[in-house]
Amino acid sequence: MKHITKSLTVASVAVLALTATGCDRFGRSKSPKNTPAKLVKIDNEMVILNKVASFSLPQAGGRFKGSYANKKDVIDLQVAQLGNMLIAASGTGVVSAFDGNVQAWSVNVGDTITSGVATDGRLAVVGTRSGKVVAFDAMSGNVVWERNLSSSSLAPALIGDGRVMILTNDGVIYALNANDGNQVWQFSTQNPTISVRGAATPIHLDTNTALFGTADGRIHAINPQVGTPLWTRRIGRAIGGSRVHQMSDVDGTPLVVGQYLYVPSYSGQLTGFDMSTGRALFVSELASTKSLALLGNQLIGTSIHGDVVAFDAMTGDVVWENSELKYRRLTNPVTIGNHVAVGDLDGVVHVFDNTGKIISRTNTKGQLTSLQVRQNRLYTQSSQDVVTVWQF
Repeated sequence: MKHITKSLTVASVAVLALTATGCDRFGRSKSPKNTPAKLVKIDNEMVILNKVASFSLPQAGGRFKGSYANKKDVIDLQVAQLGNMLIAASGTGVVSAFDGNVQAWSVNVGDTITSGVATDGRLAVVGTRSGKVVAFDAMSGNVVWERNLSSSSLAPALIGDGRVMILTNDGVIYALNANDGNQVWQFSTQNPTISVRGAATPIHLDTNTALFGTADGRIHAINPQVGTPLWTRRIGRAIGGSRVHQMSDVDGTPLVVGQYLYVPSYSGQLTGFDMSTGRALFVSELASTKSLALLGNQLIGTSIHGDVVAFDAMTGDVVWENSELKYRRLTNPVTIGNHVAVGDLDGVVHVFDNTGKIISRTNTKGQLTSLQVRQNRLYTQSSQDVVTVWQF
């Protein structure tokens, strides 16, 4: 049986996981109630983000009946940028390209899309609920190839050096030939029985190294050409006896800054590595399933309970923390100029200064699961399949 979620990850397990006893500060400590914090009016609010485009994505069959029909089942679908064109996928199964607000092409893949769009400029790739991977010509929308894998994927593929690399829900990393979709290699990780719903987007570290964060709490470095494992780093560690307490997923995309690698885990460990020596810089406390951002020498993360925390990027010491957005299901933070932005369950984007003060807000329609920045623009896709672009 194939699943959108990894292994036994269901809504009831997620509720247990979010209240599991663990670390006390930015960890998984139990709270008497998880009611989202009410937003407090901002004094002397600044305008940081200016909306330049917003549009709803086409839906299969003209009805909104796909993966977002259940509000607890919100899939993180990310847009891809190709020059002036955006390529995005709706949960109901339609992949579309837009030049500004004008639709350039649109294709229905006939299945719920579970992984956002990846592109290398030539191909655009998505994954579906049934485990199908579809590659399009990024300029025309013509289907180049399709491939059925063992399970679905929840993160965009990594495309490069003639390979399309995908981490599936059953813990297998596949490399497909970018020209025809044929399998080149596969690498199996130690997939746990229960894990947090989500997956880290794989990244290229260098020409010979691709990085994958996995549900077993590890970062795997793999040669993209032949699939040879180069090294593995344990990030997440079990903090209890039950299977729920042992979830240690690495679902946040690794952050690489020069020779330094930063990775958070669900189980509460934020680790900084010096890759030139292979040694850890620090291990600090942050339970998170989101990627990190760097603002100057501050490493910014969002906890599973809604804390926004800044750490010193060399020591891991806490510089500031803000808990005004508690239980608002925060996205990953992103750097926008001299500020940091995070999104939430109501489609609000909050902007922080470098002291942790919220100085601005703007909003879109539907829950936000991730933020993306390219050059001086912020991109979002909400649970209502509304794509919004802001200038900063």
